[in-house]
Amino acid sequence: MYENKIPNEGLENETIREFYNLAVYDYEKGTDLDELRLVLFDYEDKEMYLECAGISMAIEYIEFLITIEIIKYINNIDDNERN
Repeated sequence: MYENKIPNEGLENETIREFYNLAVYDYEKGTDLDELRLVLFDYEDKEMYLECAGISMAIEYIEFLITIEIIKYINNIDDNERN
């Protein structure tokens, strides 16, 4: 899997920010995480590391949001069972 080989520029780098935003946009429009990972692997094969960094950050962000939603759902179930 892609390892970040870019110094800690993060979203301050224009290319990283652009590909981060594109990946999040694609996800919001229906692209699933597996498809985004395939795109990431394609850019990795081409050694386009700034693009990889942006896509990878977007995948991590999306996974984080999914985790939060799962926790909220579980907590909601627990709250309903207590009432």
